[in-house]
Amino acid sequence: MAPDTAVFMRSNIPQKCSPTTQPFALAAVYYEKANRTKTPKSNPQVYDDSKCGNDDLTISKPLFPFPALPNAATTLNLDITFRPNATGFNLWHVNDISFRANFNSPVLLLAAAGNTSYPDSPQWAVQNFGTNSSVRLIIRNHFRANHPMHLHGHNFFVLAEGQGEWDGKITNYPSTTRRDVQIVQASKDANTPGYLVLQYDTDNPGVWPFHCHIAWHVSAGLYVNLMEQPGEIRKRSVPQTVVQTCREWGVYSGNEVVEQIDSGL
Repeated sequence: MAPDTAVFMRSNIPQKCSPTTQPFALAAVYYEKANRTKTPKSNPQVYDDSKCGNDDLTISKPLFPFPALPNAATTLNLDITFRPNATGFNLWHVNDISFRANFNSPVLLLAAAGNTSYPDSPQWAVQNFGTNSSVRLIIRNHFRANHPMHLHGHNFFVLAEGQGEWDGKITNYPSTTRRDVQIVQASKDANTPGYLVLQYDTDNPGVWPFHCHIAWHVSAGLYVNLMEQPGEIRKRSVPQTVVQTCREWGVYSGNEVVEQIDSGL
């Protein structure tokens, strides 16, 4: 755009997806030589809000296409449910686990020290993919609302989405869509989950969060830790500022009662 351009930036919430009192957000964006005393005159883009979801994968094509591997080194099924815990509070679960962090035992620091197995702490929701070179995630949503699923540390390939069970076909192969957030559709009924199939290469050693991007959903446990290349994690140095912060937290929590009211996120 020209340096004297002035436009409106819009963010609209479709009422079918999330009813709200004020669904329209509007902000003026002025480039460096624009006249800031005048109101921008840009027009809104027409879009289809008939469904709660991303653009159809069949029409979404990357500017720089490169194909996902047709077969991943390993596959993980993730089933999302919403049900009460033992105290009667409803929480989100992934594979029957509702995530809850322990700030005194950061998983990345444990992995860097060579501890990569946590059988006594299933609530940390750690999936260790070891040395597998690529991962395919098949997410099945058994609830009647959508979830924007976000992965840290990677852009993933979106292989397929829909309702029911995935038939194994990759949409738009080899020009598969790449994102770091993609909506998994709501379930159609009790026997027909929404599904989303993602794939990524494990070329960034670490422990990466994968979670719903709706704040109260992740607060209520819709989160998993995806560990990759743990041997390489041990070779890397955790910044001393991070280590020192953890030490200081340990001192504080050892002398104060910390009330953790949610998952920790």
